[in-house]
Amino acid sequence: MLAAMASFSCGDSLMKLSATSIPTGELICLRATLMGLAGVTYAFFSGALRDFWKLFARSMVLRAIGDVGGAIAYQSALARMAFADLVAINQINPLVVTAASAVFLGERVGWRRWTAAGVGFLGVLLIIRPGTSAFNWWSIVAIISVLFATLRDVSTKTIDHTIPAVLIMVFSSSAVALGGLTLSLFESWRWPESHVLLQIVGASAFSLTGHICIITAIRKGELSAVAPFRYSILIWALVLGVAIWGHLPDLPTFIGMAIVAGAGIYTFRREMIVRRMNARR
Repeated sequence: MLAAMASFSCGDSLMKLSATSIPTGELICLRATLMGLAGVTYAFFSGALRDFWKLFARSMVLRAIGDVGGAIAYQSALARMAFADLVAINQINPLVVTAASAVFLGERVGWRRWTAAGVGFLGVLLIIRPGTSAFNWWSIVAIISVLFATLRDVSTKTIDHTIPAVLIMVFSSSAVALGGLTLSLFESWRWPESHVLLQIVGASAFSLTGHICIITAIRKGELSAVAPFRYSILIWALVLGVAIWGHLPDLPTFIGMAIVAGAGIYTFRREMIVRRMNARR
């Protein structure tokens, strides 16, 4: 899980660096295409393509919409916000997924997890501070990316479990590439210079590595033990933000980050307790 968070942070850093030279739509399209090609190659040699016909279910379409919207909103905010601030806002995603699962999937969520979600949202308000000079309108776009990510994650829970994970990734990458290409029609397409192209390739490689690591961590480790380490991404975001862009968050932002991380870790722990209690019944 630690390696996964490090990989995602490095990949996003490269995407932020590339955003100074390449428009958002083109950047999204190029990375998604590279990831999709890698996924198709693996699916072909593993035999997963035989289940390709299962991909066109309603839940897959909803997941793709979440992926496309999330990718566009996240990359748009990434190019214009402090790196650590954006990463911190996105860490509220598990709390929003918990709330959405209760509302749309009928999952039982007790008052403790609802309270944790509310506390986490207060942490986000500390980070973005609407109505103050520290407020950045792009933080609203960051929150929109969280909502799209929630649609993606909630839809994933309803996907046929017999569909190989690599096919889901290929389908999502294809949708994101198409979404990025569509957005690029309204932008000025620029062929990336060699160093920018290397950054995009590196971002794709880091993203793939991160997904492999996180899947391995969840499958091999106890979820209650490994899940809290997802918040190590905040440390990586802080280090990279200072090292590359010289941005050190102020005290209220640090406090907001701690609140979001604490609420998320508590929610993970509480979910594990509830699952064990249900398993004993």
